[in-house]
Amino acid sequence: MKTRDYYFMAACLCFFSGFINIITLFYFGYPISHFSGTFTSIAQYLYKAVGYEKLIELLIMIVCFMVGAIFSAIISDDSQEKNIKRYGIAMIIFGFIILILDNFIKNNKLFLYFLTLTMGFQNGMSIRFKGNLIRSTHMTGNLTDLGSYLGKVIKGEKDKVEYVFLSILEIGNYVLGGILSLICLFYIGGYIVNLYSILYIIFGMFMRIKKS
Repeated sequence: MKTRDYYFMAACLCFFSGFINIITLFYFGYPISHFSGTFTSIAQYLYKAVGYEKLIELLIMIVCFMVGAIFSAIISDDSQEKNIKRYGIAMIIFGFIILILDNFIKNNKLFLYFLTLTMGFQNGMSIRFKGNLIRSTHMTGNLTDLGSYLGKVIKGEKDKVEYVFLSILEIGNYVLGGILSLICLFYIGGYIVNLYSILYIIFGMFMRIKKS
């Protein structure tokens, strides 16, 4: 695959993460693209010995995220091309399931758990760009990468400029996804998940048909 295709994939995956994270925060009060804060909340609930219902919900979300990552690993292969195509098929299926769930059990916790599973799957994708693993659901690692690459560029390693651009692209599109999600919530309201699922399916098709 061409470099621009990897840029496009990284940008889209980060965009989807930022987009869906706003939706779950709006409807359920939970982020699903990262779990550092979730573990902090779990520690607080355990310490105070209250909020067991919330504690159980958070634990289920963590399990769902892990199940998604496990599934991603199960279908992965040593071939980058096969991985991308398989991930594309999975995203198409996920997109259709999200579309169905949104129209039948919207705002149900089962819907939240399935969305969390898709994020775990997405973050577990083994897609490498020039040896570096693309992570798309949380920005802590990308922010660390950006700082590390900038430091190397300052030291004179000019070949790392491309990685600086990639990290900025990933972070920027995560933020862009969140901004557009808020705009869509304001203008199209309940149809926002339909939009997300359709875009997810289209992107899955792109990955499925893309050739190396």
